[in-house]
Formats: sequence, C-alpha cells, structure tokens
Amino acid sequence: MNKLEVIISTSRPKTLFASLGPVIVGLSLAFYNQNTIKPFIAFLTILCALLLQMSSNFINDYYDGIRGVDTNERLGPKRLSSQGEDLKSFIKLLFISSLSLAFILGCVLMYHGGATIIVIGLSSILFSYLYTGGPIPLSYIALGELLALVFFGPVAIYGTYFLQTLTFDISPLALGISIGFVSAAIMGINNLRDIETDKKTTKRTIAIFLGEKSMRYLIVVFIILSLSGQVYLIQTMNYPKSLLLSALVPLLFIKTWKRVIFEKVSSEFNNILANTGKYLFVLSLVISIILIYENLSR
Repeated sequence: MNKLEVIISTSRPKTLFASLGPVIVGLSLAFYNQNTIKPFIAFLTILCALLLQMSSNFINDYYDGIRGVDTNERLGPKRLSSQGEDLKSFIKLLFISSLSLAFILGCVLMYHGGATIIVIGLSSILFSYLYTGGPIPLSYIALGELLALVFFGPVAIYGTYFLQTLTFDISPLALGISIGFVSAAIMGINNLRDIETDKKTTKRTIAIFLGEKSMRYLIVVFIILSLSGQVYLIQTMNYPKSLLLSALVPLLFIKTWKRVIFEKVSSEFNNILANTGKYLFVLSLVISIILIYENLSR
C-alpha cells in the first residue's frame, strides 16, 4: 500500500459527509437570514471542517491501533497503525500535519470571528485529539455519541453561522441539534457494530452499557429527533412550514432503519453506517435547499 492509499484509507472519505453537512446548513441559514454569505470565509470553514474530521480519523486509527483495541475480529475497517512501525509513524505524521494545518487556517477564522470562534476552534481541535488520544480517551468512557452530537451539530452549525453573520441566533443551535442527532446515530451504529470486540478491551461505550437491543432502539430515537430542530423553528420562530418537507428524508432510508432494528450485527453494519452518513448529508442538503429557496422567493 503506497502513501496515497494510506491517506485515503485512514481519512475514511465516507465519514467526511458528517463534517460537510453541518457547514452547508450553517451557510444556508446565514444566507436565509442575511441574504448574503462571505465566500472566502465559507471556503475556509469547509476546509477546516474537513481537516478536523480527517484528523479525528487519523488519530482514531493511530491510537486504537497502538492500543490493540481493533483486532482481526473487528467488523469495521482495519486500523493500519497496527500493521507495522512504518505505517504507524506515517499515520502519526498525518494527524499532526492535518491538525496543524487546521489550526493555521483556523487562525484566520479566529481573527475574523473573535472570542466566540477562538473558543469553538480551539475546543474542536482539542476534542478531535482527546476523542481517542490522551491518557483517558473520551470515546472509551461512553462519550462518543454525546461528542458527535455536540461537535457535529450545534458547534459546527453555530460556528459556521456566526462566522458569516457575527451575531447570536437560536436557529443554528436548533438545526444543530437535529443534525447532531444524526451524527450521534452514526456513532451509535459504529459502537453497536463493534460491541463484541469492544467488550474484550478497556473501551466502554453506551452500546456496552445499554446492551444490543436497547442500543438499536436508541439509534432510531436519534433518527426521529433529527427532525426536532425544524419543528421548533416552525412552531416558535415562524420559519417557513416548508421545512417540514425534511421529514420525508428519513422515509427514503426506511430500509436502513429497519436493518438497525432487526439485522444481526455483522460486517453488513458497515453499509448501514454508510447509509446513515448519506442520510445526514441528504437531510442537510434538503434543509439547505429549502432555506435558499425560501429566501429567493421572498
């Protein structure tokens, strides 16, 4: 495997939708409320979001690999860091480089956004590392779903929105909760898939604490709650009722939710995981299209 193949494999391209979706929603919401966006700031925001997601994936591969958490029994993609010193060193270089680049580009955003973006930016970089790095990895103490909900939901959408408007608004937090619940579902499916192999390690996830059956239902609850922000905005802030059209999106993936409930845990859960990532992106896209259309129709 050459270095380019290693980069592509460990960056896990399918997961990048989780970082793109919230940024698209934040930009569309800013456009809806102020009728314009700042293209250069938008470009940097997208780039930083992708770099942070890739960094998190590199770090995950590196630390899970060297700790021996992911063995040959694992149903998900194999960690390359466990397959030799050269690969381990290269992946460590990848996460250091990507985090550093995210910080450098983020300095421009922090200068533009001030204290609010400094807090969001630095905490995002810090938690990208602490998720599986550090002495007590947060994903090892049942915080994976919570962190996914917060950082791939309200933090990402509000940060994107604030960079465009430099104003506080409850609407990006509301939509952030919706998208965040999908990210939490993605993390839940990942942990449900790995439940048996994680039990043999020091890693303790919500799936382990709740058990397989309860975890399946919790994931579906997360999916249902991915419509909560839209309902809140319509009911309390007079946003267009057309946002309810986003409720049709989960129906497009009804077979995936049935598989979450009924399918035996196997490598097939990798496809369920990928489909849930697609759901996040399609939901984000539909919400964004509605907001842009409603703005242009005024």
